[in-house]
Amino acid sequence: MLMAGMALAGTISVGSEPVKRGSVTPGMDNVVMQRLVLRTDAGTAQWTAIKLDEFGTSDATPTIEAVSIYKETNGVGDIQFSGSADTLLPATPGTFSSDETAFTFNSAQTLSETPQTFYIVYKINPLANTSGGQTIGSRIANETYISTDGTVETFTNLQSREITLVATPHGTSANPSPFSSSTNLCQTCHAVHLAPDFGPEFNLSGSDRTRRILTQPYFESPSVINYYPSDTYNALCFSCHDGTGSSIDIKTKYNSTDPDIEYPGHQTAHESTQTTGYKPPAGDPNKYLVGVKMPCMVCHDVHTSTTKSHKMLADNLYDYAIGQGWEDPNANGRIDATDDEMCVVCHRRSNETTRTASIVFGYDLLLPSNTDHEDGVVSCNDAACHGDPHEVNSGM
Repeated sequence: MLMAGMALAGTISVGSEPVKRGSVTPGMDNVVMQRLVLRTDAGTAQWTAIKLDEFGTSDATPTIEAVSIYKETNGVGDIQFSGSADTLLPATPGTFSSDETAFTFNSAQTLSETPQTFYIVYKINPLANTSGGQTIGSRIANETYISTDGTVETFTNLQSREITLVATPHGTSANPSPFSSSTNLCQTCHAVHLAPDFGPEFNLSGSDRTRRILTQPYFESPSVINYYPSDTYNALCFSCHDGTGSSIDIKTKYNSTDPDIEYPGHQTAHESTQTTGYKPPAGDPNKYLVGVKMPCMVCHDVHTSTTKSHKMLADNLYDYAIGQGWEDPNANGRIDATDDEMCVVCHRRSNETTRTASIVFGYDLLLPSNTDHEDGVVSCNDAACHGDPHEVNSGM
């Protein structure tokens, strides 16, 4: 299938596909704006430079810290960008000198009849201005923007999506959810008309096939997560939280092979036994197996906590715990980072008297009776105790 701008005939054809969706934050690296495919109709040509327009509402010079052009190492068949595996093509200058800038390769690229894939990649300045919903983009306006020793087929405005600058992609107490002010952010995770059909791969039917028009898979059903790795059913979250789209790399923690980490991904130690409570297993086989790693949104709400809970911990999780009789230590209507709230909102201490059940994800989460649990002697997340909730140890 030809991408926008691909020509059926001519000396050099240029195809482009937008890659990045939604939003970027200051300091974000490896932001793939466009994927290009170049080829000749016969023979070879030398490609020496590319001109780019930064067409968003922000000023390119202070906003974009670096512009890089990469060549896909494995050819057009593998169209997944990798900052380590794909080949950086050194070029001058290193970023925009104005909103329209020509980048000259240190070494000319030889184009041939075999299609070759290239990526336009931005690094966002850590001090980029996020106020007022400013945007960035990349555009190749026409064929004169591709400098070669041959003839380039005519095209107009091959460009990226327009991406919004935000202080945080979800929201914090200092920066309430950006989704309320910019619907442009929704396309990071959703695609109204182009959502993938997950039915054939995961044996799903009905509305589950398109899963809330998500661009990447996310599942909590036992029929999926019992039999697939967390990289698959948490793919939506890991598309950013793998160290590329976000500085918070959760995927690596889930996939930890450190022998000192007993339960990477908050992994289950036994089969679930409950079919009620908060987010119980739904659908055959109605239980979660040993070794299942947590789907991210069991604990978190991707659209942020309206009560400003710590790390986007879900409001519904807090409401469930309160409904079961949990006494919030701060009585402030949210899950805080203090007093082990982020742990004990689910894991019931054995000396609690007001809460008699805490059934989450099909598990009755009653902590063993000991002084540390009952008196809060050591913080749950202390390295000497259970550590990071994404890389859990059994404790002291």
